[in-house]
Amino acid sequence: MSKHLMPYHDNFFDDFFGNDLRFPGIFGDRSGRIIGFPRIDVSDKGESIIVTANVPGVASKDIHIEVEDNLLTISGHVVKEEEEGKKDSEFYRLEREEGAFSRTVSLPSPVQNDRVEAKTKNGVLTITLPKKTETERPKISIKEE
Repeated sequence: MSKHLMPYHDNFFDDFFGNDLRFPGIFGDRSGRIIGFPRIDVSDKGESIIVTANVPGVASKDIHIEVEDNLLTISGHVVKEEEEGKKDSEFYRLEREEGAFSRTVSLPSPVQNDRVEAKTKNGVLTITLPKKTETERPKISIKEE
């Protein structure tokens, strides 16, 4: 194996699985950011783009939504609340993550940023992004010289 590839090869499994039982390489990086969260669906409903995201256990006050240049960013913070009596418990598995998350997706068409609506129900975030109509899209005129 090439000497140039050795550092990548040596760290491959550590990067993927991490070096503790919580597998931060899959679900988060070593800085505490949760990777690939939330899982989302993007659909076109004619006059609107609908984005649905699974955000179980995340309070709506901890979710931030931004739309800029046809990019939708969903970010926030997952807080793992400690339950009474668990500090003295012996854990056999720790899978619930805590930390910051951010997902940015490209939208399939221009939307009206000032009319975006979002709601949560049972751990599912639904964002409705009304599309811009043809008349709302800026027209660029070409000057002849």
